[in-house]
Amino acid sequence: MKKILIFSVMTLIFLNTLAVAARAASDKIGFIDTQRILAAHPKYDESRKYLDDFISKKSDEARTAADKEPDVNKRMVIIEEARQASGLEEMRVMNPITVDINKVIETAAKAKGVTIVVEKVYIFFGGVDLTDDVVKGVRALK
Repeated sequence: MKKILIFSVMTLIFLNTLAVAARAASDKIGFIDTQRILAAHPKYDESRKYLDDFISKKSDEARTAADKEPDVNKRMVIIEEARQASGLEEMRVMNPITVDINKVIETAAKAKGVTIVVEKVYIFFGGVDLTDDVVKGVRALK
């Protein structure tokens, strides 16, 4: 519930910012399909597999430890620590991929004269689709 509320508020803030930016005549809006771009990164599949294995292992370890713990509060702590460890590992592994992709997005946007780039789900009409250009750039990374 809390995550939904936070996501809703962030979405409203984002849409408001987008509306203000769209009013500025000098801005050209582009959009991307983040999932297609991530899938195109040369290290994504390997990283995703590693993370899936890591998270599964952490989850199993936490479940085993929590099952042995009679104190409910301590069980919750064990599970939360596993979630945090998984989240930190995901950030550590995915950050280099994100940095690579952001550089390619910036290059593609500048080449097309785009000043604002958003995820395609936020575009209802218009805009410049940069996805293919970014996918080509990301695939060229080694």
